[in-house]
Amino acid sequence: MSKYTYSISVCLWLLLSVAHAQQDKYREPQGTNNWFIEFGGSGLFYSLNYEKLLYKYEKYGMVGRIGAAYNPSAQILLNKITLGDNTFIFPFTTSFVYGGGKERLEAGMGFSLLSQGISQRELIYTAVLGLRVVETNKVYFRISYSPFLRNGEYTHWYGVSLGRNFSTK
Repeated sequence: MSKYTYSISVCLWLLLSVAHAQQDKYREPQGTNNWFIEFGGSGLFYSLNYEKLLYKYEKYGMVGRIGAAYNPSAQILLNKITLGDNTFIFPFTTSFVYGGGKERLEAGMGFSLLSQGISQRELIYTAVLGLRVVETNKVYFRISYSPFLRNGEYTHWYGVSLGRNFSTK
């Protein structure tokens, strides 16, 4: 009986030591840049984006973002958004972020430039309210409420982003 008790004790001790070793404190990624793809959001359908941390002080920060997308054919999405053939979309936003650890709240505004060649351009004003998460493995995830104003109409819109955090150092 004592042989089994000793074996069980050793196994429990090993399991506890392994579990304790995995409880390292969260270390915030030091990268100041994010590359991500956003579905919906300021790019309307989708966009490929680059984001730079412009300012950081303790739990506060400010980020700037630029993106690009191309829509080759006429599209209507959810009977809310209509885009013509060969439309280029360029979202530009600036946001303030707040939070510690891996989760941060985001609030910002900007615009998206829609272009169908040199002569046909349109500006759509947009806002961003969201939650972003950057894991220790530098995976970037964001979900946002991105309403926009187009032709005098206010439209509720949402976005989901997935990408990678990195540093230029």
